Amino acid sequence: MGWTVLCVSKISPAQVTRNMILERAGYQIVAIDDPNEAVRIFKTSVVDAVVFGDSINGDQRVQLARAFKRFNRTVPIVALSKTSGSQFPAGLVDQHLESLGDPHLLLEALQRVLSCDGDGAGKRAPVHDHDDGAVHDGNSSATSASAHEDYLASSELSGSNAPKNPAI
Repeated sequence: MGWTVLCVSKISPAQVTRNMILERAGYQIVAIDDPNEAVRIFKTSVVDAVVFGDSINGDQRVQLARAFKRFNRTVPIVALSKTSGSQFPAGLVDQHLESLGDPHLLLEALQRVLSCDGDGAGKRAPVHDHDDGAVHDGNSSATSASAHEDYLASSELSGSNAPKNPAI
């Protein structure tokens, strides 16, 4: 499979379990609990999908989704919530799921949004250059810097004291 999923959520047993389930299903997981760091990672790395955990507050999630869509509209976003119904403006996230539901629903949602054969919202796997191994389907765009600045200027996000993913 080889898809890279950016999981933005406060570190919790539920998040760790979700990450393990996704990893066992073949996804590469980049877990981050700091929204500002999530923007940096999204901007500078190849991310095939984003999952928002329900522990990030609603305003931050909306700001993040808007920033991510400005950087790269083709990267699908799956939002988890403790309640049913979307808390996002129409079209901002690709899938909305209740976080307390069956974890297989998250796997199915990721398969749908990443599938080229599904509803058309998915995208193709990243293209790797055989000579240098570089990935040429990144998330950068001409508007990335300004979108990141807009996000940081509009947010009132505080840093997290939880350890960052050292692999990043």
